[in-house]
Amino acid sequence: MTILAAMQSAAVRLIGKKPVTFFSSQGTFEMEMVELVNDLAHDIAGGHDWQALTKFATITGDGTTTSFAKPADFDRMSLGSSVSDLDTWFWNYTNVSDLNEWTQIQNGRYLAVLPGYWIILSDEFQFYPAPSDGRVAKYPYVSKYYARANDNSLKEAFTTDSDSFVLDERLLTLGLLWKWREMKKLDTSDEQTAFEFAFSEASGRDNGSRVIRKGGRVFGNVPVGWPFELGH
Repeated sequence: MTILAAMQSAAVRLIGKKPVTFFSSQGTFEMEMVELVNDLAHDIAGGHDWQALTKFATITGDGTTTSFAKPADFDRMSLGSSVSDLDTWFWNYTNVSDLNEWTQIQNGRYLAVLPGYWIILSDEFQFYPAPSDGRVAKYPYVSKYYARANDNSLKEAFTTDSDSFVLDERLLTLGLLWKWREMKKLDTSDEQTAFEFAFSEASGRDNGSRVIRKGGRVFGNVPVGWPFELGH
């Protein structure tokens, strides 16, 4: 199903009409729906580590390079994921979440933890020490390409009526009912409940990781000293 069908379904319930086009229309309602649909799709994609959006990337060391570009479609690391060292099945690279700790590690103030440390900094994956020549690291991530074009290529936003949603397009219809009414300052309790129920069902069937965002610092993956000499 294309997003045109999803948006038309929402339009019938909202205004009793079925527009034949949205993205090329200058109508007020159609332009409102176009603005809402990408924001909504972005929120749906970000609310769960969907299997359809989860991919794996690999990094191959050369012994000197410490910075590696993220994949073009990288949105975020999968919840609870790690960077694995494929040469030693029982070790992962240790994630550093604090910049002060990262600076101390680079200054040699932390004992070495095999195979090393990693952080996302300056929009790149940074490693210390540099992965040795031929050493391969692998990590799962969530893609930001939630839109599929008519030629089956993937992209990060809907741009035409013929695009489709990588995820369940029923969520788009239900979400548009809620968000459009909310924008118009109308009661949204029923529409919000219907959307949240459908989202919960879809994410539950998907078996990925539910993303829960709340205030406060998250503790975890803090590097610890290892009782070996540096470089071993």
